[in-house]
Amino acid sequence: YYVMAGLADTNGNPGKPFDGFDSFFDEHEYFKHIEFGWAGSWEQRFADNIHLTLWQADERKQANVPDGWGTAFSFSREFGKWLPFLRVGYGDGGGAILDRSISIGFGHSSARQSDRFGLGLQWGRPNEEIYGTTGDDQYTVETYYRMQVFKHLQVVPDVQLLINPAFNPDEDRVWVFGLRARLAF
Repeated sequence: YYVMAGLADTNGNPGKPFDGFDSFFDEHEYFKHIEFGWAGSWEQRFADNIHLTLWQADERKQANVPDGWGTAFSFSREFGKWLPFLRVGYGDGGGAILDRSISIGFGHSSARQSDRFGLGLQWGRPNEEIYGTTGDDQYTVETYYRMQVFKHLQVVPDVQLLINPAFNPDEDRVWVFGLRARLAF
């Protein structure tokens, strides 16, 4: 069992990381979260995990973003070669892209156990404060294949299809192709 909490500057800019010192201490506009969870073991903490996260974001005056709060629940549990997951989220303000979302899916380990195929489906309702009441619900389909290339290196090609994308209301469908790498020692 674990409890984890955090505090971050909502005005942080990854392109100018050192400017964050000034805004963190001068503007006092923060994102706060606390998470309560359970993990099956340290080795399986990413696969066997159930947690509930509560968050709150202060109003961002200069960016004209209202304050907000929300919660997220996540469940994943490995059953042999299968790894089903469920995630549910709710947000009220705070600049969240989606104010409601449900994600379901699974991962399936290959014969090499270190490789994994995954498929996920998501429904989300765009935040009315950002997109107004005319925004259509967003649906996402994602698939990936995690390959263990070397002992310490994983490579993960990824394909997503967004239907009624909240960030691009002029498009009915948007394809996103990704490639991630993870180096762990």
